[in-house]
Amino acid sequence: MELVRQEKENHTERIADHIIGEVNGQNPGPTVIAIAGMHGNEPTGISAIEEVLEVLSPLSESIHGRFIGLKGNLTALYESTRFVDEDMNRLWVTSILDKIRRTPYEELSTRDRREVKELLSILDPIVFSDQEVVYIDLHTFSGSGGMFSITPDESRHVELLSQLKIPLIFGIQHTLIGTSMEYVENAGHIGFAFETGTHGTEAAKENAVAGLFVLMVSLGFIPATKLDKFSEYYTYLMDRIEGFPHKVDFQYKHVIEEGDEFVMNKGFKNFDPVQKGDWLATDRHGRITAQSDGYILMPLYQSQGNDGFFIVRDCE
Repeated sequence: MELVRQEKENHTERIADHIIGEVNGQNPGPTVIAIAGMHGNEPTGISAIEEVLEVLSPLSESIHGRFIGLKGNLTALYESTRFVDEDMNRLWVTSILDKIRRTPYEELSTRDRREVKELLSILDPIVFSDQEVVYIDLHTFSGSGGMFSITPDESRHVELLSQLKIPLIFGIQHTLIGTSMEYVENAGHIGFAFETGTHGTEAAKENAVAGLFVLMVSLGFIPATKLDKFSEYYTYLMDRIEGFPHKVDFQYKHVIEEGDEFVMNKGFKNFDPVQKGDWLATDRHGRITAQSDGYILMPLYQSQGNDGFFIVRDCE
């Protein structure tokens, strides 16, 4: 009984630990939620959210809505690993979430599921209310090159994200089953992933900060005139995305299975052009070649993860 009581007490404390901070505007508007560290080897977005909160905190009179910053997988972040037992960002399937909600915290089978239950305690009351919600899931990647957003190809997402000018990737979300953006979208809100740069780099943090502020101005969340550095954020963002495609469609994903011994060939960057038949990686069965022409996306240069690379191509 003592162990159960302690588990429940820790559960309550850990829910609060997921909250980086919150700013409540004095004017009506959307609830903007930014989450980082859904994968524990991607902590850079947390620093970006902290910087955004520092800027927004004294500006509540000018803010239209509410901004909430969250941490994702606390245990994986502490251990600097993508996940502990299973990928937390593949657990947001409706049936799995229902099971997590109904299962007592201490009886959940993995640490990652407990992390999801903690976050649901924060998110469910917001997502399943009559509030307008915009959900930004900040990520970084093991390769290099640019930044981009993974988003549904629907008008309200495209209209908003087009203001950022960063590449919009359509269709990949259908191959990444169980992401938290899917949970938010299924509830009728705007949800997308913002891949801001290479793990642990200052550029990835700066990309996230600039992107979040441009996004909030585009939403009408805060006037550009109230942000002293808005022109710098905007100019910086435009410089960083120059030369990249604006809208691309998913074509192919290389799935890594257990025992494949997958190794990505060195030197590939996001949006490097590839042609069908190009040698991209190797596994224990031999060479892995491009299955179509296009651009390579998210080449895997880390040990955890089962998405070896993606191929996308222009849709404009």
